[in-house]
Amino acid sequence: MIEVENASSLIEQFEKIYKRKVYRFPFNFIGKKEFALLMVKCNNTYISLPYLSQGIVETNPPKFDLQSLSNNWQIRDTIAHSKFIYTDKVNFEINLQQGYNYTSDIRRKIRKAQLNGVIIKQGVDKNLINDFYKVYTKRMHQKGVPTLYKRHLIRKINSNSTILFVAYKDNKPIGSASIDKITDSYFENNLFATLPSEHKNYTSYLLHYSMINYCKENNAKTYSFGRCTKDSSVYSFKKHFKAKEIPLYWSSSHKTTSIRNNKWFFSLWKCLPYRLTILLGGLIHERIY
Repeated sequence: MIEVENASSLIEQFEKIYKRKVYRFPFNFIGKKEFALLMVKCNNTYISLPYLSQGIVETNPPKFDLQSLSNNWQIRDTIAHSKFIYTDKVNFEINLQQGYNYTSDIRRKIRKAQLNGVIIKQGVDKNLINDFYKVYTKRMHQKGVPTLYKRHLIRKINSNSTILFVAYKDNKPIGSASIDKITDSYFENNLFATLPSEHKNYTSYLLHYSMINYCKENNAKTYSFGRCTKDSSVYSFKKHFKAKEIPLYWSSSHKTTSIRNNKWFFSLWKCLPYRLTILLGGLIHERIY
């Protein structure tokens, strides 16, 4: 769980981006005093917090919106809070205060990407947004994953919480990634995609290298690679960075089912026309918490 002393600006930002109201619930956190657990109501369930890898607790809450936890809830943390848990996801984090050093193999691949002519541009201008979205949506369609709408991405950018990174080779966009500023000290890679044809150029390594440098320049304490599925190809890739592996426990008040378990859905999504997935993807994406 990520701790913040005053979550007022974070709450305001979250509500503007996701158009969902955030509630403060009283929560006793690991034997400490009563904190405020930030939660959002999604259908009939309160989640802390949807779309984020971990929940957030406010250590010095000015108030509580509700006086007790709902009967239907999901808590996202690095420890379990019930017997009904979803544990397929993990995170990888780098403590930037401890002088993180790349392995010789990682440094070799970063240099190789640079020598192969891959360059990274960062920012939030219109051309970068368009190039980012083109690579991101094409790659997600290949993987069978619904994507967020471009207007949702622009809302994140306009809230000053997100910055984009786009990889180019011969002036062609070949990779895209984004950094979300969760708190002043905790930055997380949220969206990430590279074209399979460009894997030989080690584009993914140069993108993470650029994002880690950005986090250092902006005085972040933690760089999060973002959640991934255990034992997946993405999981194997992130392990190369020798970052700290963080198990994620999404605990529920009762037994639940998740669209993530329906592999047939993602197989079907790949078969839909690309342009149709752009039109429909945001409707699905906002319901995958």
